[in-house]
Parts: sequence; structure tokens; C-alpha cells
Amino acid sequence: MPKELSSDELNATRQKIGAAATALYAAKGESAITIRDIAAKLGRSPMGLYRYFADRDEILAFVRADAFDRFSDQLEAAFASGGDAFARARAVGRAYLDFALKNPNAYRLMFDLSPPDEAKHPELRRAGKRAGETVTRHVKDLAAAGIVHGDPRLIGNALWAASHGVIVLHLAGRLPAGMNVEDLYFETMRLTFRGARTPGANAKAARRKTA
Repeated sequence: MPKELSSDELNATRQKIGAAATALYAAKGESAITIRDIAAKLGRSPMGLYRYFADRDEILAFVRADAFDRFSDQLEAAFASGGDAFARARAVGRAYLDFALKNPNAYRLMFDLSPPDEAKHPELRRAGKRAGETVTRHVKDLAAAGIVHGDPRLIGNALWAASHGVIVLHLAGRLPAGMNVEDLYFETMRLTFRGARTPGANAKAARRKTA
């Protein structure tokens, strides 16, 4: 009979299995994530993995939920670091880019794969929902401060779509030769944000700075 695992031992092994699945995904795509290949990468028997996960889909849900949570942690910390609505928005935008550039495989796992049956994977549903709220919440502050006008949810998702587009092009190697991803990212954010600015907000901001 296998020995009973402590919760720390269980979590540590689940993390190792998740890391192996992420590495396989980075090397060969989603089709490479199989119980057999993960086991081979870890030097374990395929049947032994079923002690930690019910099946391959549960492994995928686990690594994606973990990525979404790490992403949300970073953006929430950035949001908390800002002293006003503008500072929070800038910090969140910077944190989004930093996470994607430092964790490209996790970023791909989060957004490249189709959503699974959410009823079977409540942790993934929770983590995905948290990420969606985290990446757009600063726009509510901007709207409350009168800096942007319109539906904050729609504006937030428009900014998200624009930033995601730049990152996807970068990760796919499709940016023009010599173009810096950070320069393009922040210029895209500036242009997209400008369309949502409340008329006269620039002038008001300028007056506050000179007052």
C-alpha cells in the first residue's frame, strides 16, 4: 500500500507535474501534454501520476489556474502600489507586460487554449475570472475620477485586447524587424487610452500640475 502523503508532499509533486506539462507544452504544443510523456520527463510511471491527478485535463486545468493566479498576484500588487488612479493604471500595464515577457509559456497556456468544461474545473474558472477582473479593475478608478468616460468594463476589455495583441505578435515572432516590444506596447496603450479619455481631461490634468 502506498504511503500516505502529507499535503506539502502532495502539493510539491503536483507542482513538479505541472512544471513538466508546461515544459512539454513550450517544446511541442498542447498535443505533447500526455500522461505518458509527463511521466517520462519526470522519470516516473504513468500510473503513478493518477495518484495526483484524475487525468490529463485535470493537469492542464491545474497549470492554467496556477498561471492565472500568479498573473493576478502580480497585477494586484502593482495596483496596490499606485498612489492615484493614473499611477495604478500605469503600474498594472507595466506588470502585465512584465509577466508576459518573463513567463511566456505560462502566458500562452493561459490564453492559447480553449476553455474546458468549467463545471469540471471550478478552480480554473475561479482563477480565470479573477484574472479578468484584475486586469481591468483600474479602469473603474479612472472612470470614478472622471479621467475616462464610457463603460469601464468595455474600456478595460478594449485595453486588454490591445495589450494582448501586441504580446501575441511578439511571442509569435511577428513584430517588424528592429521593433521593440515595449515601445509598441506602451504606444498601443497610449493610443487606445486616448480614445477613452474624458474631453478636457488633459487640460484639467495640466492645470493641476501647474497649480
